[in-house]
Amino acid sequence: MKHLKLGHNDEVLDISAGTGLLAEEIAIQFGPLKRIVLNDPSKNMLAEAKYRLRYVKNVEFTSFFAEELSFEENSFSNIVCLNSFHYYTNQPGVVEQLMRILKPGGTLYLLDWNRKGFFIFVSAAIKLWSKEHIHARSFEELKNLLTEHGFILRKHKEWSYWWWNFCFLKCSKPKK
Repeated sequence: MKHLKLGHNDEVLDISAGTGLLAEEIAIQFGPLKRIVLNDPSKNMLAEAKYRLRYVKNVEFTSFFAEELSFEENSFSNIVCLNSFHYYTNQPGVVEQLMRILKPGGTLYLLDWNRKGFFIFVSAAIKLWSKEHIHARSFEELKNLLTEHGFILRKHKEWSYWWWNFCFLKCSKPKK
């Protein structure tokens, strides 16, 4: 939350909102926003998010897969992606979608597992036992993927918590 810079005129997309915990914190700390869209392909997760955010103004809910976002170009001033990027089956396709729907000068906030150090083994074990697609990337791999698609890296941070490694990237879409 301390890295987010949002204002009342912002249009924010939470690309994989889950039960809406992050969106609720955003609404409390920065609201009301011009528009906040919670997207998640899980109808059950969105049902919880709808209940959690029932009193929040200017909130919308969509259920697209991240690779198939059906928003117009330049729709959002900010996009948040919290601990979900590793689940996307077509990560380059997701990055293309994010670039397409982010406004020029807009910001992408991405926090995810960082496949680095000891976590390489944890990640391999998770992939082995999980039925879901999981492809955690290192910070360098994420940075390269985003910059190859035109994003400008503004800030990043890497840290560990127990056996988990994380990385945070704040990127922007170039102004025209």
